[in-house]
Amino acid sequence: MWKGLKALSPLGRGLGEGARGGPEADATQDPLTRPSGSPSPRRGEGNNLRGIALIVVAFALFSLVDVLMKHLTATYPLPQALFFNACVSLIPITGYALVRGGPRMLATARPGIQILRGLVGATAGAGAFFAFQRMPMADVYAILFAAPLVITALARPLLGEPVCARRWAAVLAGFAGVLFMLRPTEAVVGVGALGALLSAVCFALSAVIVRRYGTSETAPSWPFYGNLLVSALLAPVQPFVWVTPALPDLPLLLSVGLVAGTALLCLIAAFRMAPGPVVAPFQYTQMLWGVLYGALIFGDVPDPSLALGACIVIASGLYVLRREARPAC
Repeated sequence: MWKGLKALSPLGRGLGEGARGGPEADATQDPLTRPSGSPSPRRGEGNNLRGIALIVVAFALFSLVDVLMKHLTATYPLPQALFFNACVSLIPITGYALVRGGPRMLATARPGIQILRGLVGATAGAGAFFAFQRMPMADVYAILFAAPLVITALARPLLGEPVCARRWAAVLAGFAGVLFMLRPTEAVVGVGALGALLSAVCFALSAVIVRRYGTSETAPSWPFYGNLLVSALLAPVQPFVWVTPALPDLPLLLSVGLVAGTALLCLIAAFRMAPGPVVAPFQYTQMLWGVLYGALIFGDVPDPSLALGACIVIASGLYVLRREARPAC
């Protein structure tokens, strides 16, 4: 399940390895030209270090996207910011795919599955950015980190994969950590937290879809069709929500999509260059960026309950990743 750890979000929220299995890929083949279910080449410690470096850069860029979106959606409607994000993200994704493999890299054998995953991923991204509008970044990340636990919970009913008692215990502990952060007994859970929870569930569903059908699709096709779908769905909405961008904001609206698309390419390459159990735990560096950006830019300081709950969720997620790296539960 670590291979679907970060769901393919059309809004730039992340990408996992995809489906397990698939044909063996040539070790010299470019990471983006293999089917998304193909195993990554194993070429030693040097590749592992490069993969780690790429995934750390990817999540730093994703955090920058979240900062920009949080800033922009304070002025512009969320559908407008999402539209810019999706449209501009297509530029680096399409450009790289065409340069490396031509139009065939954007072909799909399962258009219906691409649409389904695009809708689920769009909901995940919209829920996350909705939460960022209303909550500190670190709070949102802490809830989103429950996604790998949801993937584990869905593995049995949706993929038919066995989940042992120890992994179920980790899942339950992680969900307890989420409840501890939300403190539902003290007050009604805010709409921002509900948006983050919806996002985590949809990220997990998106990852399951990619894992199930990834062997028939190329890696760039998932974010390409996801962004294309979001652009098509939000284009008719723009006349009703449009706010003419101020000149200083226009570069930000354009750059957020470029940064998101570049982060996706870095993440794809990281999961192809190094084994998933090596690079996947570095998604949690995003919490460091969330705390740093939140404190420096938005003046947010995490409270102790968030810190403790986040530690429980992260520890549970790391344990699940560790168990996934072993052949036996």
